[in-house]
Amino acid sequence: MDEVSLSEFGEWTEIPGAHHVIPSGFIKIVELLARDIPERVLQLQKPIRCVHWNQSVRNEIAESEDHNSDHWGQGYPVYVECEDCEFIPADHVIITVSLGILKKSHKALFNPGLPEDKVMAIEKLGISTTDKIFLEFSEPFWSPECNSIQFVWEDEALLENLAYPEELWYKKICSFDVLYPPERYGYMLSGWICGDEALTMEKCDDETVAETCAELLRKFTGNQNIPKPRRILRSSWGSSPYFGGSYSFTRVGSTGTDVEKLAMPLPYTESTKAPPLQVLFAGEATHRKFYSTTHGALLSGQREAARLIELYQDLYNAETAKPMLLKNH
Repeated sequence: MDEVSLSEFGEWTEIPGAHHVIPSGFIKIVELLARDIPERVLQLQKPIRCVHWNQSVRNEIAESEDHNSDHWGQGYPVYVECEDCEFIPADHVIITVSLGILKKSHKALFNPGLPEDKVMAIEKLGISTTDKIFLEFSEPFWSPECNSIQFVWEDEALLENLAYPEELWYKKICSFDVLYPPERYGYMLSGWICGDEALTMEKCDDETVAETCAELLRKFTGNQNIPKPRRILRSSWGSSPYFGGSYSFTRVGSTGTDVEKLAMPLPYTESTKAPPLQVLFAGEATHRKFYSTTHGALLSGQREAARLIELYQDLYNAETAKPMLLKNH
């Protein structure tokens, strides 16, 4: 919390209504969104090395030997270079990688590099790691009316460091919630851990995390007979090479304007006559009001799709508005 900007905290907006658990997981939303898209146009497990925009490498690529060589002479403004050395031509590319990936790899990911103000926005905005830890037990050791087991640690207000020493990473776990109904989840507890301590947790093996959590439960409940969980499942957003964190926040020194700068398509229209909307940006970190949320990510994608629809609608209207020349025979 020490990194969160208090002055910008009001930028974030909460949508009224209850939170919902999707029984099949978020993958179900992806499947529903993709069901009307032909499978032949979807390419999965296709890591990207670089997005070459503004016709930056057309001549260079044209001289290379590649199975996509039919595209070189067609004047595409963008080429997406994949790690398997395939180049995919495009008129428009929507970038949805996390802020963590942009922080780590933006220099290598874009050619030419991003404008200075966009780089500044990437550097100023914050992204942290929040992980879940699920513990499954053969039998419940908690009472039927128990919803949550809270951990009340000693007062840490006088700590000089903002993070615990690595060996005390578990002190960032504040509670475990009981998942109901057991008919769906079994006898399951769900805990949260965030910040640098979450990154330390990700480095530990399952055995260590399971035993550490069990010992915490024994300590705070006073029940020394709590067994080690039969199974553990945990996320690792921070160490994932394709995420580098969980979700964004307005860090001290950043503002909502930085979020809007991050979302601005390239090239900037006022500075060039190049084809518009070559590189667009979506994802939760690009939504000024709903950053850090799933609906923010979804709405940002719809926003960029609307930009493209408007562009082609304007082009169509301009084309149909041209006077027609009639020839007399």
